[in-house]
Amino acid sequence: MSVVGGLWKRSALALLLVPALAGAARAFDREGIEVINRNYTAMMEALEADPADGVDAPLDAAYRLLNHGEDRPKANEDGPAGSAAAPAGSTRQGVVGKALVAPILQQVALEVGSMGHRELMEAAAPSGGEVLVVKAGSLTLSALPDALESSGWQDFLTGADGNYSLNIPLVIMEDGTLVIGPGDRLEMATDRGAFILNLGTLTVTDATVTGSDARPRLSDFHPFILTARGGRAAITGSRFSNLGFDTRPLMSGLAFGSSPFASLKSQGTVSDTVFDNVRSVEVTGIEDFVFSRNRIQKARGIGLRLDKLKGGAIRDNVIIKSGMHGMLALGSTGLEVAGNISAENGGRGFFGRDGVGHLVVADNVFVANEDEGVAVAGGSCVDIRGNAVLRNRRDGINVSQSLGVRLAGNLLVRNQGAGISINDSISPADSVEVTQNRFVANNVGITAERFSAIRLSGNNLSDQLPVLFGGALQYDTPRYLGWVRAHEDDPEAVFEISSARGGSPLIFQGDSNGMFRLSDMTGCHFEELK
Repeated sequence: MSVVGGLWKRSALALLLVPALAGAARAFDREGIEVINRNYTAMMEALEADPADGVDAPLDAAYRLLNHGEDRPKANEDGPAGSAAAPAGSTRQGVVGKALVAPILQQVALEVGSMGHRELMEAAAPSGGEVLVVKAGSLTLSALPDALESSGWQDFLTGADGNYSLNIPLVIMEDGTLVIGPGDRLEMATDRGAFILNLGTLTVTDATVTGSDARPRLSDFHPFILTARGGRAAITGSRFSNLGFDTRPLMSGLAFGSSPFASLKSQGTVSDTVFDNVRSVEVTGIEDFVFSRNRIQKARGIGLRLDKLKGGAIRDNVIIKSGMHGMLALGSTGLEVAGNISAENGGRGFFGRDGVGHLVVADNVFVANEDEGVAVAGGSCVDIRGNAVLRNRRDGINVSQSLGVRLAGNLLVRNQGAGISINDSISPADSVEVTQNRFVANNVGITAERFSAIRLSGNNLSDQLPVLFGGALQYDTPRYLGWVRAHEDDPEAVFEISSARGGSPLIFQGDSNGMFRLSDMTGCHFEELK
């Protein structure tokens, strides 16, 4: 074919597309976009407010962004949804003692590993290898100095009238309980390697816990609190700052850890609490964890790290300006991530990978993150619905190597990559459902590479013109525009795109009618859209 002939054919195709493009352009919703922009601006202003004012103002603004200007219903006066009562601890008078730290860390290592323990013992060397222990019974922080004075250990915890400094590592043993109560302020001595290891029961209510500004023996050490080996912790209405032994697992600030094989799992709930300049909040291997109405700001690492959880609810939190991802979920199942704001983080707003399953990511706002707003790699039964994903530096939503995925009812605005990106399917029998999403001025609307099948229905791309599809989907643009014109009065109609191109990393090949179908084994059940 001559060059002139090729140009003529492309010009003719462009002329044929003009009516379809014009029809879509007539649906441009200038007023609706102005409402989105106003609500976005109001939410970003609320995020800059004093964190001591709580999370209500930014969550109210986020709700208006998600619900076209409607006001958020009043919160349940009985407390945040999914919250639990404080763990029951001992009512006996507390008994304190001293112990060597090495044998205790060896017991912890049997369940959650020993990485970082050698450096931890070096950081805590000023204590001579010893720790203070709450051996049994219950003690409040204000009663602890008197208990120590009777044994001549008053230098371990100094201060009075609600202001205390912990100068030695503290371990709460299995039968012990420590209560840090309203108005208490506990500063852990960074230069003396102080930390709290909770193997029993810890309650922190309306209190402040911080690491001191003193220079540590190891440059990246900051105090931390770890609940492990069946320990129980309930934290509410408090503030944590200057915590986290950088890059050491489960020493990142506030952490909960259990082995998948442990007969007694650690338990934890955290609500209405502010985390400022911690490395991370980290949760590994526990069940039914509840994290609600908290604010994590300027975390030095990942804001909230969730590893191998079973069940649990992450609701109504504000996570802003983390050094890495806002939230990371690894190999967790049955997790609900709902009603959160994840903004201006150094990585993704939310990243689920390495076997996350039966995951719901709903009614969140992911905005201005340095990478994707939402990314899932290696997941199954993933329902990403009703989120606002705006102005992220790469894709709005990116899904790869996953099964049983639904992307529904999301608002995708001005992301610098694609609004939705789908890549690297792992079964030819699987399809991704993309329904009732709205796309506004993303770099590309929807892009895909090495995919099996994508089912589109009820999506609004009228404000996404001119680049609707990218990657391998771009060749289906004319067919899609014709289909839209033919089904203007049928919102339930489905436009399906399938791909069987070579080079796809599908783990099953051949006749899908007779082979083992992994997609049939996922047991996905998605909530009906409202």
